[in-house]
Amino acid sequence: MKWSRLCGILAPLTLGGVGGGCLLTSCVDTVILPDNKTVDDDYWQKKSEVETLVSAAYAQLRDASAIRNMIVWGDFRSDELVMTSSLPVSATYRIPLQQIYSLNIETENAFTSWYPFYSAINYCNLVLEKAEGVIAADPDYTRGDYDANKAQVLALRAFCYFYLTKVFHDIPVTPHAYLNSSDDLNVAQSTPDSVLTMCIADLEEAAKYAVSGSTFGDWRDRGYLNQDGINAILADIYLWRGSVNRSASDYQACVDYCDKVIKAKKEAYEQNPRNRRPGMDDTEKDYYLSDYDDMYADLFGQNGQNADESIWELQFRNSNTTNTGMDQMYYRYNNSSSNNFGYLKAASLYGQVKSDGTGVWNNANDQRLFEYYYDANNSSIEQFGIRKFVATTSVGTTHTAQSGREVRSAMYQNWIFYRLTDVMLMKAEALVQLYNLGGKAEDDTRNEEAFNIVQFVNNRVYTEGDLPTYTLKYTTYRDRMEQLVLAERARELCFEGKRWFDLMRYNYRHTAQPANLKARLTESYVNNSNEFFELALRKYAVQSTMKSKMRDERYLYMPINQDEVEINSALVQNPVYKSSAKY
Repeated sequence: MKWSRLCGILAPLTLGGVGGGCLLTSCVDTVILPDNKTVDDDYWQKKSEVETLVSAAYAQLRDASAIRNMIVWGDFRSDELVMTSSLPVSATYRIPLQQIYSLNIETENAFTSWYPFYSAINYCNLVLEKAEGVIAADPDYTRGDYDANKAQVLALRAFCYFYLTKVFHDIPVTPHAYLNSSDDLNVAQSTPDSVLTMCIADLEEAAKYAVSGSTFGDWRDRGYLNQDGINAILADIYLWRGSVNRSASDYQACVDYCDKVIKAKKEAYEQNPRNRRPGMDDTEKDYYLSDYDDMYADLFGQNGQNADESIWELQFRNSNTTNTGMDQMYYRYNNSSSNNFGYLKAASLYGQVKSDGTGVWNNANDQRLFEYYYDANNSSIEQFGIRKFVATTSVGTTHTAQSGREVRSAMYQNWIFYRLTDVMLMKAEALVQLYNLGGKAEDDTRNEEAFNIVQFVNNRVYTEGDLPTYTLKYTTYRDRMEQLVLAERARELCFEGKRWFDLMRYNYRHTAQPANLKARLTESYVNNSNEFFELALRKYAVQSTMKSKMRDERYLYMPINQDEVEINSALVQNPVYKSSAKY
């Protein structure tokens, strides 16, 4: 059997310490730990050994390729990002990115690799298969410890599978942990319906043993998957499935899981005395978000991250690990201080207030416009440098664009998977769809509740003096709430890997015929909607040409990397893509 560096299901790894990233090694027959001890039956003797493997599972997603892929899959494929025009021809990922931008993706493209996700899954499987036996070997490792570890890896594995099926549609579900290159890697793909059903079951099982979101009082409350993180993933899955199936029951499940997260975050905030701000928190609120002038510093700044309103963040700052992938995409394409731009910049419609209403921003008083973009609202610029995550401090409250960037040797920015405003807006999206699917015209309670959520998120970005002028009005948006929620997610969550999947859900709700999650892409697919094209392709100068390259559902998903297809003979390639080596 051919062995490949890109074999995602079984990628032999060496961990650079428990908190470090992973490095691919040459072909070996076992997974190697930092102390050069192989993960075989002799390894599973101590509590610390189990915890090392749990941490190693998370570490796989800190790999630079995982972060690069999540940015490309979730943001670059959408209307948000374009390739930096001044990027030199010699830049490593210039051609793969150009393929994706021009919608001519080949199966050898570097951004088709799924190995970090399957590496994480393999570590999760390893813990699930071996950790329980440590209870008998180490008196310090209790049944409670095992249950907590089991919850972690069940939830992390479910997240990885959910993410992969959003990107590739039909994916293999590995039946067990792989240790040897001689293992049979021929695993057929499962349909999204079966993958999502499995993920929901695993997350519900994990929720039985997961700790609360305020157990530790430190970075672990955001760095480990806890009750809040699990409920956020479940809400995301149900929102995805509800959008494809147009299912009221799935949308209601999304709302229910969002409510669990919202309630838990509210209680955690109110029960922590250090959070009480005299004169500001004297009145009980439904949601506690960082204030207008603290928002950037708390969520993205040098001394912030793991904020109270955050739910799950991939830890780079705590592990003292450089976020190389984010550095390359948003800050310095070759991770060198000698250049001052990343591979990607924001499209003009994201960096400017468009007077004709074709852009993202309603006005130039929205604090996020200046926090998230360099040279914000400059009408002479076509591409805007990304400030979000990159800048270490807030711009302040003057609504003045910044051009210069901090020079620093390393970027230790966490990657945020879920935060409270994301969950709030997921709930708003589901409420609007519940209203659209069955609400009576005279009973718009759900619609108005969704509006109130969007308004709360939007109000956070204005000074008290600006609020009377810029507060959203329900009478204005009552009949276009779906578009309002989508637009607010674009403003709030840009560059966090969300936008493409938001657009996919939007597309599935507007296709002429519902899509079929139980069928493979080779068996059934639907044509994409005009509503989707109007948004997803608006960064292109000639949209009609790009529309012909994305005419149906199959083009929404990435091809499987060619090396994976050649290793696993049971894989079936997404039929709209081809290998450059074969043509």
